Amino acid sequence: MVSYQKKPENIRRVLVTGGAGCIGIAVCKELRKRGLEVHLFDLPEQIMRMRKAIPDGAKICYGSLLDISSIREGMDQCDAVLHLAAYLGVRRTEMNKLRCLEINVEGTKNILECAVQHQLKKIVFASSSEVYGDPEKNPIDETTPVHGKTVYAISKLMGEELCKAYSQRYPNLQFVILRYFNAYGPYQAAQFVIPKFIQQVLKDEAPTVNGDGMQRRSYCYVSDTAWATVEALLLSNANGQVINVGNDESLIELKELAHRIISITGKEGKIKPVFDVDFKNADRDRTREIVERYCDTRKARTLLNFHPKVSLEEGIRKVIESETLFEQWATTELAY
Repeated sequence: MVSYQKKPENIRRVLVTGGAGCIGIAVCKELRKRGLEVHLFDLPEQIMRMRKAIPDGAKICYGSLLDISSIREGMDQCDAVLHLAAYLGVRRTEMNKLRCLEINVEGTKNILECAVQHQLKKIVFASSSEVYGDPEKNPIDETTPVHGKTVYAISKLMGEELCKAYSQRYPNLQFVILRYFNAYGPYQAAQFVIPKFIQQVLKDEAPTVNGDGMQRRSYCYVSDTAWATVEALLLSNANGQVINVGNDESLIELKELAHRIISITGKEGKIKPVFDVDFKNADRDRTREIVERYCDTRKARTLLNFHPKVSLEEGIRKVIESETLFEQWATTELAY
């Protein structure tokens, strides 16, 4: 792997789309920790839902990726954009294909158009490991052929190509593409497996594992994902690169993940996982399931000096703590 000289970008104010999401909040906190000004851009209902988790000092910008005027307002005086916002969820995107393509493709084009108009220096685009589909071999590096199996994966690939195309036409706009692998953390929607298992176990329900549970994944805690994202923004040696971001040291089978969460919550012997072998209640059907997918992060280590710090067990404990806190917020809001 070639070693690159690390040079800092001159970036002081950043627009974060999807800033009130699980990864977005962590990214905004990381930016604020480093003394950068943050414009947090998200849907009004999402911002209201997560308002107590939003870091102090962030400028709140309400809007949609399909609303050019709100993007322009949020982007005013910014130097760069971290584009994290997307239409998520396998079943949700498959049932609403046009909506997925509008938000993830047309929305990304809107961000790029406004970035050019506002003379931004750089865009960091949050892509996904979904673009690799069901790979022929693991771990996956950035040269692995892409085989998106879902409309979501295809929309992310189109977003990647848009970033490359705009940078080609407008060379002053640099780009970095980050392919996130199984990021998890506080406030993540229960359609993702770790919060789903945790919420089920905290309610004394058996965690439901799709298939036989032999699927293998490697999960990356959101603060590590956020750190890598900000490094990609601030280092010029990442410009023009596609980089996997994940934790290649936390490989685990889904059935073992369910048992691990049961153990951490102290409910071992009281609850056991149940298996939805036929995927009857799954977010994706059997034909769309990925048996094994985990990343090679050598490029991230070389370019970003990325070394994930949070172990899977520590990360799960942090999510459990956040679930309790979020329940308190919801109870408080009901009293308004």
